[in-house]
Amino acid sequence: MKNIWSIETRKKILPYIYLGGLVCIVCLFMFLPNLIAQRPVAYGTDLKPEQFFFNMEFTNLVTNFFKTGTFPFYSWSLFLGTNFYSSQTFYVMTDIFGWLGLLFNSINFFDRALLLEILKFILSAFAMYAFLSEIIYNKKIRWIGSIAYSFSSWAIFYSGQLMFHSFYVFVPLYFLGIERYLKYNKKLLFIISVSMLAFSNWYFFYTLSFFTPVYYIYRFYIVNNGFEKFISKTAKIIGLYFIGVLITGFTLIPTIFYIRDNNRLGLTTDMLFADKQIYLHILSAMFVPNYLYIYQSNVFETNWHVTRELCIWAGSFTALGILALLSYKEKKFRNATLLVYLIIIILLICPIGNAAMHGFSEPSFRWTFIISTFNILIACQCMEDEENINKRKLKKYVLISVVLCVLVVPLTSFVRHDFSDFLTLYKEQWILFLLCGGILSIYSLLILKNIKNKISWLLVLTVVETSVFGCSLYNKVLDRSDRGTYEFVNKVTHVLQDEENGLNNYLNYLNKENYAEYYRVYVPHDSLYWFYSHNMSVAYQLNGFMVYDSTYSPSINKLKELAPQIVEYNSGMIFNIKDPDILQFLNVKYALVMNEDELPDKINWKLIEKEYRGNIQVFENQNYRPLGTTYERIMTYEEYLESNLNLDVLNDTILCEKEDSAEIKSYLKSEVKSELTNIEYSGNHLTGSCYSEKSSFMIITLPFDKGWKILNNGKPIETYNVNGGFIGIPIFDGENKIEMYFIPEGFKLGVLFSCIGVILFFAIIFGEARRKSRKKI
Repeated sequence: MKNIWSIETRKKILPYIYLGGLVCIVCLFMFLPNLIAQRPVAYGTDLKPEQFFFNMEFTNLVTNFFKTGTFPFYSWSLFLGTNFYSSQTFYVMTDIFGWLGLLFNSINFFDRALLLEILKFILSAFAMYAFLSEIIYNKKIRWIGSIAYSFSSWAIFYSGQLMFHSFYVFVPLYFLGIERYLKYNKKLLFIISVSMLAFSNWYFFYTLSFFTPVYYIYRFYIVNNGFEKFISKTAKIIGLYFIGVLITGFTLIPTIFYIRDNNRLGLTTDMLFADKQIYLHILSAMFVPNYLYIYQSNVFETNWHVTRELCIWAGSFTALGILALLSYKEKKFRNATLLVYLIIIILLICPIGNAAMHGFSEPSFRWTFIISTFNILIACQCMEDEENINKRKLKKYVLISVVLCVLVVPLTSFVRHDFSDFLTLYKEQWILFLLCGGILSIYSLLILKNIKNKISWLLVLTVVETSVFGCSLYNKVLDRSDRGTYEFVNKVTHVLQDEENGLNNYLNYLNKENYAEYYRVYVPHDSLYWFYSHNMSVAYQLNGFMVYDSTYSPSINKLKELAPQIVEYNSGMIFNIKDPDILQFLNVKYALVMNEDELPDKINWKLIEKEYRGNIQVFENQNYRPLGTTYERIMTYEEYLESNLNLDVLNDTILCEKEDSAEIKSYLKSEVKSELTNIEYSGNHLTGSCYSEKSSFMIITLPFDKGWKILNNGKPIETYNVNGGFIGIPIFDGENKIEMYFIPEGFKLGVLFSCIGVILFFAIIFGEARRKSRKKI
């Protein structure tokens, strides 16, 4: 035991224990408002409407996987049926902490999320401490930098986006991997960190990869004092990078196939933002915890979420450290670092640069976690080497920054032409900026006046600062209404049933044919607590008509073109299908409403139950259209758009691309409509049968996805994308036994790439071990 807990071991472990304690203190103060009020922590605009339900479906599918061995590929209850595996790599499918949360499934989602968020704050501080330990010698400065990273504005604001925060935890390990490669030629940590980050969130991994060449060249120059052997060393690390990426092929490749048709892709060519207040925000964002005013009364408001969410602040210590860089005497480090900042600023102030960092999509400031991380690194280096700081210049830069904090809010209000209402609209925000200017002054005095134990005081101030601001945020966003209680969440998810699958069992019992059908259920958004989220169908495992999901099936974009009214709140990711013609096409069989006037018109409804669970009315569609129906007529999308036909055409006419028209026409021999019967579906497959006297063409109203392999009488058949993004298949004369099996497109190729990556990884391990053994000899 003495050897296990040796002096050397204590020196390595104790700093992490102390750091963990400091992080827990900040977390305690931050979440104190919720703990006192005994209310769930539900910070973040998407935690309740999106991630609560995605996590619910993730838990259902993964639990089923462990019970039956069925891979969690397909979700029947997410909007019309969804490729869950590929779409949810953005949200929960590859969130390492989401998988960890399955161990605590007995705890309600919000408490489980809180525990995991605290764990993320701790681990992100540990990861940053490990990274800084490679560069910074002063232990207390490493602690300050780690706390600054753990509770940066980006970390706290995006802690409500669980998957984003999960990615953020491991970012310092990536930079540590680069550092160890450059200094010691160690390869394994870099490969592992690449794999972890690429697996954790492909969205931000792209962003990190885009910035990597800039950072790598910078650190290569600093570490090696020049560019000797740059090409050979760089070629090797590029190879290591691709090995790490290959290992994650089993999730990355299916995702690439899935998102290639996403309509959010596309690079803007704008060079300047139209909203000039963005530039004033960029100028001052380093000095103030931005999360306290984003989505509040905000003088920098742009009415565009991707440009209002500018999070750069990482504590006043970091801000002071960046000002110290401007006052730094040693030219090599200062000039090289300022060159990196020049590149960052160009990317930051130009929409085209932000769009490039955002995956060649709309401009967004979400990539600013890179700026926060780099700022902390540079600040720690400058503050540790205090002798190299020109304190006269530092004093001047601090004074300019304080003046900026005093003036930026009223100045921006003047630019926005609402200065006359400045104190009414932005008083709180101005006070915050004044306060932060004062805090920066206090930090600077500790450095400028050479106060005894100043680093210890800076550490104390950092803990106090992050605790107070964190507590202020959670006190401000605490929902004190009835909707903010645990009881309300329970009502929302149990208004239609008490036990799992209770509603489905009830509906199936209404008609024995229901057990052999796939049908959908209409529930109005403004009734029965469904205003809580457009993803409520997941809570009841219903096949519903609403969704709030940025990664919805790309084929639905065609339906959105034909029927733009399915979009709600002018959002590209919120859908609510209420049009009766589309509902009829999409197999609506039942409706659950509080009042009859909530029913969509034109549909032949019949009251089945007047008092389900007290006062809920259940209606049945008497003209229910089955999941699969054959058609006799056809027209191209171009012909439809030129006609004056309404959306009822979906129910009796095939709409297709021009290039598919002739081939589909060749199947249209039967004049008698056939329907898919004896339907069984679960997991990743669906089966059914139909009889047709002659060949025909059937539309199955599940979103078209190339992951579906469809067999007719045991033989693979061609599938077509028809009627606004749904599946069309040929039907032959006689009996047709239809079998559908879903494996995400690219999954098998991705598994092959992963195997190659793992083999190469172990080859490197073997090579490194062999090299070490030779050195010993």
